[in-house]
Amino acid sequence: MTEIHLYTDGGNRNTGNVAGGSVRPTDKSAWAALLLYGDHQKMLSGGELGRTNNYMEIMAVIQGLSAIKRTDIPVTVFSDSAYVINTMQQKWYVKWRQNHWVKGGQPVKNAALWQQLLAQVDRFDQLTFQKVKGHATNKHNNEVDAALNRTMDQL
Repeated sequence: MTEIHLYTDGGNRNTGNVAGGSVRPTDKSAWAALLLYGDHQKMLSGGELGRTNNYMEIMAVIQGLSAIKRTDIPVTVFSDSAYVINTMQQKWYVKWRQNHWVKGGQPVKNAALWQQLLAQVDRFDQLTFQKVKGHATNKHNNEVDAALNRTMDQL
């Protein structure tokens, strides 16, 4: 393998029990990132209470990219998060930056995290983002999902 593959996932166990229900401060949230390079692999995971699924999806990418020391090797980030993939592939962040992290008169959600992610992205010579289907047949996506669920179980 001549590139690094980074599989990421984030999750939240929202006890609001209503569609669109707010995340409660006691809800378990976690992220996981799997780094693959040649025969090497490394699983990272972390969690905290009261964070949204989207927050954890972004955090997984930040943590995964932060763990990569060699920035000259091409990296592909695989995520099942349309929020992350669309933001990066369609470059929504360009307008957010131009508008001082305001969208439609409101602050961009997770602006500080997006800024952290962009700082990581800027480190790499070649970085691409690819959408994968969640909870399906992608082995590595299922592995990061299982890892973040183990982390939530331990919270």
